Amino acid sequence: MLRGALRRIAVIVAVLVGGTAAISLALGALAGKNLSHSLAVGFYLAGAGVLFGSLAMGSRGPMRADRNFEDDNTTIVPTPIGPPRLFSRRNVRKATPEERSEARRASLGLFVLGLMLVLLGTGFDPSRHAF
Repeated sequence: MLRGALRRIAVIVAVLVGGTAAISLALGALAGKNLSHSLAVGFYLAGAGVLFGSLAMGSRGPMRADRNFEDDNTTIVPTPIGPPRLFSRRNVRKATPEERSEARRASLGLFVLGLMLVLLGTGFDPSRHAF
């Protein structure tokens, strides 16, 4: 079970790093900029996005929406912008300890991944030198 989880995490990290590098290199080449600088900016932006996701996951409260779409009282409500939405009666419940623990672990994992991407960006940044 642990090997499978580590394999899935490795695939997610590899796709994120490889996709960020490919998009950054392509945009940097199209713009005619320094490729190492464009890699650094791409990793900075990806890291900032992942850190923002970590903040959003970590700041969830202890209450969860308990939606029930099987009831007959589902109504279609028009919205001023966009397509109409389905609304049904919504109850609020307290999150279970497992849900809260999972949210904390997910937030911590995203935080570590975001820091890794930012540090990877500093490694490629030609304007920053470690020594």
